[in-house]
Order: sequence, then C-alpha cells, then structure tokens
Amino acid sequence: MLKNKVLTWLNLTIMAIYTIPVTYSIWFVSLFNKYTKIKYYIAQTWVSPWMWAARAKTTFIKNFEYKKNEPYVVISNHLSNLDSMLLFRFLKIKWVFMAKKEVYKLPVFKTAARAFNFIKVDRSIKNDNENINTQARNLFKNGWSLMVYPQGTRAQKENFLPFKSGAFHIALENNVPILPVVIAGTGDIWPKGSKFMKSGKAIINTLDPIDITKYTKDTIDELVFETQEKMAKIYKELTDSIK
Repeated sequence: MLKNKVLTWLNLTIMAIYTIPVTYSIWFVSLFNKYTKIKYYIAQTWVSPWMWAARAKTTFIKNFEYKKNEPYVVISNHLSNLDSMLLFRFLKIKWVFMAKKEVYKLPVFKTAARAFNFIKVDRSIKNDNENINTQARNLFKNGWSLMVYPQGTRAQKENFLPFKSGAFHIALENNVPILPVVIAGTGDIWPKGSKFMKSGKAIINTLDPIDITKYTKDTIDELVFETQEKMAKIYKELTDSIK
C-alpha cells in the first residue's frame, strides 16, 4: 500500500512538471493550425504516463467501427478522474471538453484549454446555447469531436446518475451523431475524493452511434431517457463481470 502511494505521488509530481512543456507545445502548434492532428499526438504523450501510474488492466470493447476522423458528440458515464485519460487513450478520437469560464483563470490550464480548443461555457448566462453552438460548429467543421459527461459529475459506482440533455441538444443543433460509451471499474482504481490510485480492472464499451437526424426538439427528451436506460443496463452488466 505504501509503495502504491509513493509511486502515485512520484507520478503526480512528474506529471505536474511535464504538463507545462506539453501545454506550451500544443499552444505553439496552434499558432499555425488550430485544428491540426499534431495536438492530439502531443496530448497522447501526456496521457501515457497516467496509464502506467494507474496500472489499470483495461478491456476495450469496440462494437462499431466508428470513423475516427469524423465528428461526434461522445457521451460517457463518469466515475473517476481517470475516465478522461482512458477514453482519450483507447477511443483514439480527436475530442475536447467543455470548460466553465472560471477555469480559464487558472495558470497553465487556461493556456491548455484555449490551445486545445475547449468550448468555453459561461454559467452566469442563463442561455448560453448560441455561444456554445458557435464554438461547437467550428470544432465539428474541422473534424474534431466533443466529449461530454451527461451525468454532470462523477458518480458512485452503484449509482448511475440521470442524464442532462445538453449534449443531445448540441448534437441536434449541429446535425452530428452521438457516440455513447460506457466505462466501468475506474471508480475502484481512482475513487472520487482519493489522492491515490490502485491497480484494478476497467472496461470501455462503445455502442453504435445514434443518428441524430431521426430526432427533433420535441423527441429529444425521449432519446435522452432511452440512451440513459440502455447505457445503465450495459453498465450493470460490465460491473457484474468485473466482480
């Protein structure tokens, strides 16, 4: 146990230092091309050491041969801070997050968020949809995807939280398919509130993309509920298989 804690702290220190050159490398590249795939490859070098630190035995189940160079709104359940790194490593899709405007005040991160084309969200504006969609439209037009956790926060492994509809509306407004992904096991490897990681099993399961053109604003809530129920069922199957 002590050895695991020492390794985790050592890795966190190394990663904190390594984050700076990675961030400014991406920033420098973005001066020439905001949407170049080189950014993705640089970011992958940042993710790899986290995979070593987590020592997660990860099973990747790819049920559909999705097109990596076409845009999606990728949605996933959320259990751990490890989720984003595992998904970025295994899905191999060029995707970014939405980030609230407050994080743009943080040193280094604000540079990384801007350089990597994160979508900036102003929660003080009641209806910021137009601004979000403008940013998303530019992202999709250049072949990049958007990653969203529709549950809104990390959940305990036994509690599959209900979905919010924001990601579905973005997909509908921009006519971009939704790629649902279910992840299991990461909550045990790096639990919410814990400073330390431990080895364990994780599973990533990709579902068939959802053709958003079959839905309208009047039927979007139905889609949200159906997707949530389907992903919750698969999540239970995955967690049961890990036990």
